[in-house]
Amino acid sequence: MSLGVDEIEGILSSRERMPTGASFPDGIVFGSWRVTAFLGKGGNGEVYRVVHVLLGTPAALKVLVRDEPRARERFMREAKLLSELKSASFPQFLEYGEANGCVYLVMELLEPGDLPSGDREVVRFLRQICEAVAELHVRGIVHRDIKPSNILWRMVGRDDHIAPTSVGSRVPRDRGRAGRASLPVPVLADLGLAKDIATAGVGRSTSDLTVGGVGTPGYGAPEQMERGEASVASDIHALGVLADRCFGGKPPKAWVRIIERATSSIPGRRYQSVAALVKAIQRRNLVRRSWTTLAVLLLAGLSAAAFVMLYRRYGGEEWKWWLMRSHEPIVSVEKGYVPYENPVSGRRGYRIVTQTNTVDGVVIRLNGKTVLFKKPMVLEPGEYRIIGPGRLDADISGASNAVVRLKGCVLNNLTAAGYQKNKVNYILEGDAYLNFANLDEDYRIRKCIGHFDGLANGDGGDVAFRGPSTREELRKTRRKERTREWQKELDEINATRHDDPRTRIY
Repeated sequence: MSLGVDEIEGILSSRERMPTGASFPDGIVFGSWRVTAFLGKGGNGEVYRVVHVLLGTPAALKVLVRDEPRARERFMREAKLLSELKSASFPQFLEYGEANGCVYLVMELLEPGDLPSGDREVVRFLRQICEAVAELHVRGIVHRDIKPSNILWRMVGRDDHIAPTSVGSRVPRDRGRAGRASLPVPVLADLGLAKDIATAGVGRSTSDLTVGGVGTPGYGAPEQMERGEASVASDIHALGVLADRCFGGKPPKAWVRIIERATSSIPGRRYQSVAALVKAIQRRNLVRRSWTTLAVLLLAGLSAAAFVMLYRRYGGEEWKWWLMRSHEPIVSVEKGYVPYENPVSGRRGYRIVTQTNTVDGVVIRLNGKTVLFKKPMVLEPGEYRIIGPGRLDADISGASNAVVRLKGCVLNNLTAAGYQKNKVNYILEGDAYLNFANLDEDYRIRKCIGHFDGLANGDGGDVAFRGPSTREELRKTRRKERTREWQKELDEINATRHDDPRTRIY
């Protein structure tokens, strides 16, 4: 019967808890450190909480209680390696020595913690652990015992430039001396089984010279547990198992292939380096993102095509109107007639009163173009100003409180609505021409037209019903009409005269 990782860890943890007694009482001193509490016991050593005798600084003390040559060699190797490692990915080395008949190692006091479970949190966590393992591999060293219990947590302030990692409740976020929130950062600890690999190459397997396997069952690679062979591939196997444990043995689909390759029973099929493993983790969602991007681009293309079709059929004029218009203050000078009575002569009459107004309205600039709107335009209440040069052909109608001011332009209103449905007020502010192309001359509509040039000193423009579309054509038409009327008048006069050449009018 084969045991899973959970069963193996349960057996190991129960065995570690069996020897509960501490070998040294509280208060005993190792070098400059005084023991304050017993933290735990391993296979060869015990861990205590200590404080500096003079400074009161807390730290962790590891004491080798089983004085065997191989265990003493490993312990000294761990202390030497910690003293050389200056990276924040490992516990900080403080002191090494011998006291009370045992060798001891003093290091930074860290806290145990739970593994993260979210996708992004697991990525941050594994990248930091892989960074520590890669640093060991560069030095030609393999860890050989990567597992959750050998990962401790350091509390770091939010202002420090270390990526935060979400962990469980056993490492709560606290606040520093300045009241800043702290975040836990993973640290790779317990380098007692760290081993030099062959100097000919970092990835080359070598024997540990240990009879049988070494490491933790369930995390150690098969070749490491069966034959004691340690290599870069064996550490990558442990990292793959660690990633699987973060997800409780049920990794997301994007992680399955990565974990399966990292934990392959054949070392040559695993990732060749920690950097390759990290790269695979970073690109875990590349295929899904590619398909998502392709789908987004496809939907965007279909949406753009649909928009173009609808724009050409329905929205072209609205788009053109939106581009032409702008919301700006409209300044106008209005003229009014006020009843007036001369206090001296008593004569009654009217006097002209001008008033300058500024309102927020819509300004349409034609910019010298001829613009045609086929769809009817129903104006909302408010002020509109159409500024030339240019010509606008549109079916314009609206409420009685909509005011359209024309300046230096031509407006051919194509509306067929009479006075009852088209009560827009038009004000001609100089050199403007307003033509109702589909309406006969209606005096009721003319009441809504004001001739004004902005200076209250003359006519503001021309108005026509069913007239020409341009001012030049209107002037030519009016000249012809005046010529015909003048000729008709001459003919009538001549018809009443005697047929005497001296009295004939030419």
